[in-house]
Amino acid sequence: MKHFLTAVFFAGALTAFAANAQADPLKYELMQTHLVDQPAQMRVIANEELRDVDIAVTRCAPKVIHKHLDVMKKGSVETLQWMQDLGRHNCGIRITATGAMGTVWTVDSVHEFVSTSQIDLNVNLRELSPEMSDVMLRSSRIFKKASIVVTAEDGTQIDSVEKMTGAVSEYKMSWKPNGKKPALLEIKIEDGTGAWATNTIMYFQIPHTDVVFDTNKYNIRKDQEGYLQEALDRVLEILRRFDRVAADLYITGHTDTVGSASSNETLSMNRARSIASWFSKHGLTIPIYYRGAGERSLAVDTPDNTPNEANRRAVYILSNHPPIEDKPLGAWKKL
Repeated sequence: MKHFLTAVFFAGALTAFAANAQADPLKYELMQTHLVDQPAQMRVIANEELRDVDIAVTRCAPKVIHKHLDVMKKGSVETLQWMQDLGRHNCGIRITATGAMGTVWTVDSVHEFVSTSQIDLNVNLRELSPEMSDVMLRSSRIFKKASIVVTAEDGTQIDSVEKMTGAVSEYKMSWKPNGKKPALLEIKIEDGTGAWATNTIMYFQIPHTDVVFDTNKYNIRKDQEGYLQEALDRVLEILRRFDRVAADLYITGHTDTVGSASSNETLSMNRARSIASWFSKHGLTIPIYYRGAGERSLAVDTPDNTPNEANRRAVYILSNHPPIEDKPLGAWKKL
């Protein structure tokens, strides 16, 4: 007597196929999507002891992939691997096995395998602003479809767009702004063969009151800790709101033009590190990076040796990538 196993089809890697994993004598798993320099894979698992097990995979490789086993013990696993050309392949899977009391079980089905190459997606973006309405996507190879979800600082969605791009490696992805400042871009491109790449960009500059340091000092004064606590509360709020993103905190210290450029860079570095240490000691567990920009990026342009409170500041940015600037402001150091 012959029995045919029915297969339930799912997309994805290493998917199991069987009518009923407990009732059927075997099941099989397929690695259906893989990189072109890695093998496709099929595993056959025996749910009971089987004899005369014959496994064949056709139309996937130049030759039929075949394996015959006189006996498969219960719980044993047989693995077949093979290389495929780039692209989609409709492969035939045929398995026959003899179970208890001479019952012959047969699998006869077709599955799509996708052999693909890696895509790298780059988005060169300095910061997010309410006026923004597009980003340039650059890929390491041709893609045909792009999508983007833009989320505001308050967690509401600004826009969601999906476009058929044609066969391109660069594409300007646009959305409709609504006056709110974006905090998160979630981008995806697809090449039409099953390969895809994503790039998530989070950029949130934390509004805060700058702490006041004593002249040429960098220790945190007790009367300034309330301002740091307010900033920390905002950081923790944003992390909870965007908990699906692994964000880091980046702190840049700045000075005015009083004093030498080298001493100001050292002073701003020490002050940024003091702020970072305070956050860490008071409950912030994400990675914290800091640096000193000194007087290289003034909020208000002034002549040399000009005291200006607006220039004595620190910038706090939550992001999943190191911030990019028009001009270098110094290397990041991890706390």
